[in-house]
Amino acid sequence: MRHKKLAGLAVGLLLVVGSLSGCNSNKQSQSQHSSSSKISNASKMDMQNSSSSSSSSNQSSQSNAQASSINNQAGANSNSSSSNQSTTNSSRIDSLNHDLTQKLGNVKLPTNDGLTTHNGKLNIRYSGKQANYQILYSVGNQALDLNATQTAKQPPYASFQKKTYGSTSAAAGAIDYTKPSQNKGLPKVKLSNKVTGYENAGGGQHYLLWNEDNWSLAVHGSVVNHTDPKPTAVQTVKLLESYKLPVPNSYGAIQFNVHAAKDHLRDQSISWQDGQTVYTLKGTDINTAITMAASVK
Repeated sequence: MRHKKLAGLAVGLLLVVGSLSGCNSNKQSQSQHSSSSKISNASKMDMQNSSSSSSSSNQSSQSNAQASSINNQAGANSNSSSSNQSTTNSSRIDSLNHDLTQKLGNVKLPTNDGLTTHNGKLNIRYSGKQANYQILYSVGNQALDLNATQTAKQPPYASFQKKTYGSTSAAAGAIDYTKPSQNKGLPKVKLSNKVTGYENAGGGQHYLLWNEDNWSLAVHGSVVNHTDPKPTAVQTVKLLESYKLPVPNSYGAIQFNVHAAKDHLRDQSISWQDGQTVYTLKGTDINTAITMAASVK
């Protein structure tokens, strides 16, 4: 009986221990499951945050890229517009010059139209042949073909003429050139730090005269009309510092007028000798005349 009781107690103890062990195992398993669930949820949150951040970053990058693309396109359009306008302005006289050389041959022509406002409606009519010709420049309501009939109704703002003489001396003699010695004794007028003019007044006329290289220059004013030639002479000196005129073989002459009428080409004139040829550029204002003369090629 005693042995049977001891055996019963032993079996009871084993059952108790097993039960306790099972409880602990269940608690540990639940703890591990809870911990794993927390880690999984945390990972999901991190992934969501990362995905949200990545999405936001991508949206920001796309927005910046779109803005950059718009700005670049706008800049490209602006540059293209400016380039097209510049091309239109230069290609108009280039195109007309090409047509002139087809008619006159390989001749010298102004490559700058001398205009301050461009609208692509420069027009040209001409007369003569290769040795002797005259070209008239005007601006109309539309761009016309070279020598179109309608150009005859447009007042020219500039002209360019080539005249060929029988000899070099005859061409030189056709230039209304004033030698520096002819100005000696006249009152001096300072036109710049390097240029001194000479004043010649009488009979209601008022001139400022000076020489630069092979050029003689004269600016005409009027005592009667109270037009002082000095401001125009000073302006001429400054322009000639910026623009390089053709080099005359022997002589060149510039004759400007303060009281020039806008429709009188004869009032602003630049002439120079090139061998047996004399070229003359005339304009309604001195800026146009100098700009165009300096561009002759």
